[in-house]
Amino acid sequence: ATAQNIALGERVPELKIQTWLDNRQPEPAPTTYIEFFHSTNPACKTSLERLKEITGKSGTKLRVIVVTKEDPAKIAPLLRPYLSERIGVALDAARGFELFGVRYVPFGVLTDRRNRALWMGNTLQFDEETIQQSTR
Repeated sequence: ATAQNIALGERVPELKIQTWLDNRQPEPAPTTYIEFFHSTNPACKTSLERLKEITGKSGTKLRVIVVTKEDPAKIAPLLRPYLSERIGVALDAARGFELFGVRYVPFGVLTDRRNRALWMGNTLQFDEETIQQSTR
């Protein structure tokens, strides 16, 4: 994760999201997980399954924003099943990859209410225990 433009405890770049898949923005929460997604990597789909499970267990403590730079028509059928009041897909945040210095996917950043990085890394290593440890 050293290649990323993120330092734990520091504020992360602000995502300017204009368009959400199906106009479904996730509900506010004390922590936000920003998931960088690309359909060419099968691990990204696995990470979405994990995030869906984690948000189901986390109640109102966590929301997930999936960031993609792919064509909305192409990825909408793939991502639509993951939409919920806790998970939303940002369709116009392709610049987020650049702002965060994302060089591999799946990659995610857990942030607090003040937009400070609490955790970052491969989403397949993200779990409920990580959320608990990061938010103490």
